[in-house]
Amino acid sequence: MVRRPLVGLVAAGVLLIGAPASAQPPVTETTVEHNRVDTFVMPLPTSCPPDGLLYTVTLTTNRVTHSTTFADGRIHARIAWTGTFVAVPLADPSLPTYTGKLTLTNGVFEQDGQVVTTTFTYTLHGRGSDGSTFTIHVTMHLNAPPAAAINEFFRCH
Repeated sequence: MVRRPLVGLVAAGVLLIGAPASAQPPVTETTVEHNRVDTFVMPLPTSCPPDGLLYTVTLTTNRVTHSTTFADGRIHARIAWTGTFVAVPLADPSLPTYTGKLTLTNGVFEQDGQVVTTTFTYTLHGRGSDGSTFTIHVTMHLNAPPAAAINEFFRCH
């Protein structure tokens, strides 16, 4: 009498352990950061392409990183940043210092260890200490389907 329920429990356990991977739910992870500060040197993108003048840039951003990983290896991920920046000329103090706002997003779909689709955008609005202003928006899209030609789009304005 006791053997039948025990055999049933063992069989159910084996079925659950040996269930196909596709039956497992996806794993979702979200990371939220507030007031993250990053400082680096780069050409300030006040034009397309950037003019090459180096600035020390400090970003203060709120960031959300979200990913969903499926049992078959597919990954959907998205990052979003919003915040402010300060850009100080690295070598020429006669150049204006800029302050402003930024937004950045990137969405990615990966399959079999390869990026299949990604769309990246960022927008900067800046004001110089000399009263000058700039706005720049960049959009990039890449589609790399397996066994097909890569499609790319880039626009900076």
